[in-house]
Amino acid sequence: MKKSVLILMLFAAALFAKVDVTDIQSLKLGDNTIQPIFSADGKNIVFNSLDGGSIYNLENKTLKHFSKSAYDYVMDIDGKIIYRIDSYIDGLRMNSVKQFDTKNEKTTVLIDKKRLDVIPKITEHGIYFIEKDVLKMDQSLSKASLSRPYVISYNRSLLINTYGTSKSLKPLGDDKFYLWPSFAPNNELIAFVDVNDLYVMDLYGNIKMKVEEARAPKWSPDGKWIVFMRDSDDGHVFVSSDLFLVRVADGEVFQLTHTKDNMEMYPSWSPDGKKIVCEDAQEDKIMIITLDIK
Repeated sequence: MKKSVLILMLFAAALFAKVDVTDIQSLKLGDNTIQPIFSADGKNIVFNSLDGGSIYNLENKTLKHFSKSAYDYVMDIDGKIIYRIDSYIDGLRMNSVKQFDTKNEKTTVLIDKKRLDVIPKITEHGIYFIEKDVLKMDQSLSKASLSRPYVISYNRSLLINTYGTSKSLKPLGDDKFYLWPSFAPNNELIAFVDVNDLYVMDLYGNIKMKVEEARAPKWSPDGKWIVFMRDSDDGHVFVSSDLFLVRVADGEVFQLTHTKDNMEMYPSWSPDGKKIVCEDAQEDKIMIITLDIK
C-alpha cells in the first residue's frame, strides 16, 4: 500500500512540473540564418545561411563555413558534420550527402548525386534512403552500439525499421502526409505531423496523443517533452511563430515564447535538455533559450 501511494505521489509531482524561460540569447551570425541545431557535445551551433553551411563555436565565439549549402545536418561527438546538398540534372533533383571533419577540415562524399525516392534521412548513427522503392542505409561511419530504429515518411505512410525489420503504417488512414517523423529516445514512441497537427503513436500505430497546430517537433533528450512551433501566415509569408512544449506524459502544453518582434521557428534541443536553439525569422538571428524545468 505504501509503495502504491509513493508511486502516485511521484507521478503527481511529475505532472505538476513547472517550465520557466530563464534566459534568451540572440546571435547575429549572417544573413538568412536558418534551422540551427546543437552539436552532439553542445559546444557548437550548426546552421545554414546565405554563406552556406556554418559552425559557430559557443566557447570561443568563432564562425566557420564548411559548405556552400547544407541541409538536414548533424554534428557528432567527434566533430564530424554529415549534411545533404541538392543539385539538378536535366531538371531532376539529385541528392548528395557529404561529411565534413572539423578536425582536419576534410570533406568526404558519402552519397553522390543520386535520384532518390525521398530525401535521405541523416542521423548520427547512419544515413537512410529509398532508391527505386528499395530501403537502403549507409552505416559505414557508424559505431554498432549507436545503431537504433528509424522512421521515414514514404508514400503517405510511415516506413519504420526496427533492427532490420521494416513495416509500413498509416495510423490516420490513407491520403495523409506524415511529416517530420521521429523516434523518441527510448525507441518506444514515434512523433509525426499531419498538415498542422502533432501526433504521438506507439510502434503498432495506436495514437497516444494529439496536439493541434504543432509543427517541426523535436523530442527532448530524456523523451519527456516535445518542443514545437505554432506559426501562422497570410497565404504568402509567415506572419508569426512561437515555441511551445508539450509534456508527453499527459499532453499538457506550455508556451515558451510570446513575442511580437520575434518569429521563433524550427527549434532544436541541446544535448543536456536545458536549452533550445531556434531561428528568429523576423530579426534574422539565432536564439538560444535557456529553460528551467521543475
